[in-house]
Amino acid sequence: MNNATCSRLGWVVAALQFTAGAAFGQWTTQTLALQPGWNAVFLEIQPEPAECDALFGGLPVERVWGWNRRFTSVQFIQDASELTVPNPDWLLYLPPTHRLAGEMTLFSLHAGKCYLIKLAQDAAPTNWSIRGKAVVRKVAWLSDSLNLAGFRMPAGVAPTFQQFFSGSTNHLAGPFCRLSAAGAWQQIPATFSMRSGEAFWVRTQGKSEFVGPLDIVLEQSTGLDFGRVLQEQTLRIRNASAAARTVVLTTLPSEAPSSADGPAVAGDVPLSYWVESSSTNIVGWTNLPPVLVRSNLASGAEWAIRLAVRRAGMAPYAAPAGGAGGLYQSLIEVTDVPSLTRVVLPVSAAGPADLSGAALGMARVAGQGGSGALPLQPGLWMGSVVLDEVSQPASFTPLEPQPTPATFQFRVLLHMDSSGTVRLLQKVLQMWQEGTLKPDPQDPARLVVDQPGRFVLLTDESLAAQIPGLTGATLRDGTPVGRRFSTVAFGFRAPQAMGVSGDTLSCTVAMGYDDSLNPFKHGYHPDHDNLDERFEEKLPEGAESHTVTRQIQFQFTAGDPEGLLLAGWGDNQLGGIYRETVTGLHRSAIHCSGRFRLYRASSTPVLNNGL
Repeated sequence: MNNATCSRLGWVVAALQFTAGAAFGQWTTQTLALQPGWNAVFLEIQPEPAECDALFGGLPVERVWGWNRRFTSVQFIQDASELTVPNPDWLLYLPPTHRLAGEMTLFSLHAGKCYLIKLAQDAAPTNWSIRGKAVVRKVAWLSDSLNLAGFRMPAGVAPTFQQFFSGSTNHLAGPFCRLSAAGAWQQIPATFSMRSGEAFWVRTQGKSEFVGPLDIVLEQSTGLDFGRVLQEQTLRIRNASAAARTVVLTTLPSEAPSSADGPAVAGDVPLSYWVESSSTNIVGWTNLPPVLVRSNLASGAEWAIRLAVRRAGMAPYAAPAGGAGGLYQSLIEVTDVPSLTRVVLPVSAAGPADLSGAALGMARVAGQGGSGALPLQPGLWMGSVVLDEVSQPASFTPLEPQPTPATFQFRVLLHMDSSGTVRLLQKVLQMWQEGTLKPDPQDPARLVVDQPGRFVLLTDESLAAQIPGLTGATLRDGTPVGRRFSTVAFGFRAPQAMGVSGDTLSCTVAMGYDDSLNPFKHGYHPDHDNLDERFEEKLPEGAESHTVTRQIQFQFTAGDPEGLLLAGWGDNQLGGIYRETVTGLHRSAIHCSGRFRLYRASSTPVLNNGL
């Protein structure tokens, strides 16, 4: 195919298939070198602001053309200067002072698209810096046609088309066309050097999904967005080139937002990655280093990297009064050696606390016994205790727990309300309260949501009748039923408020000598019913039964009590040392200890719907 053919075909659909954009991106700057005359550019980021008047203000721009995506294969245009107004296949931007500004159809620019920008002939070369959000979008090639496309590669690096497309027989044969400053498309050889930020016409033979020597696959199309709940994601990098490559991951800080409308950068997103190394005997989660290298990734091979957010490692952040709050934001740069590809991935995560104006930090827990700081958040926490040490009253050290031949495990339930009070629960029932509707103020015939539905946590089933609109939180045989969680390790009925001292929660639970669950009492044994021989008078405590008192402590630790490397530790997973002293079972107190782990099962901060 010669230059004339390339010029005659000129324009075809820019088949760039885009996935939905993220609500929040991570900020970076792309710099494009613009020359007098025509420039074909490729945007790697989503500009903010995206409006053309704001982006081109101060630049000697005469006009900008953007392809109006259609599925027609060819638009017969000799060169860029022959584009006329109006043109349904192209969108046009003109400066506000232009006499045809009223005919303008291009109002904003978008990431992953290519644009033709014409500067005044007497203008000086200009470096156009655009602040925006990192976006990962793939090319959707139009089969057996020319495609206008740009490619992600390091600035200052100039791979040839032959090098870049070595792994794709659908494109390697070309032809390739480049826009001259005069506006004419010229065919160039495969040995021509590509440039970052420049758009080219590339011939595609058959169907193709090639995006570059490195193909990156994310669980979410827009980037690594962990939000508030998501803990782990897998980043997959496939070597789509014809030879083995070394892949380099580099963590970068996000730049500041270009406006105050979105959330501020609260700090970097601390990440961990999963390691399975036989040489170092490391299996588990470890902190992601600033630079992570995978050498000699074979052609066609894939590198799967499990990444987890460490919210407990987020730097404290205090949102300014009246601001839009904060979001933890970072970037991950993916490059290769030899250098052909550079892809910037956005990384974001909400912190372990609301950043809409309140300072981030450990949740303050106020209860019996004073106040302190614990890594708890409002909601229901469930987990287990494993006891592995118990004291022996007859030993020389009756107060010190000794290792046991086997462990004993039981479930524990804790709830923290929005005021910071923590309660130990014996049981909880999760229900669903239906939302309510109201007439739309703008259209009374239409109903809109008044109060959205929500989960409700009950500590007593009888309270369900006092709360309107309750239904089950799960289905059993097609019928909505409540989800019940309980523990057999405790016999109390009412939630037990806990006090805090430093890093330790504690409470005392007493079981009366006449309680039906007391281990000394047996309803069908005359010597253990707390009644006299005639079964008439109640006997005092100590005659047949004794009150059992349990002093319980949860001491939280910064790391897992067994030294395990767990994703989400310090955020939605907590734990530490469990201690308990039992009196009333033996003439001497019994001391036991072990470890506990908790996970956040519900963010509902209220018990019994506030009743």
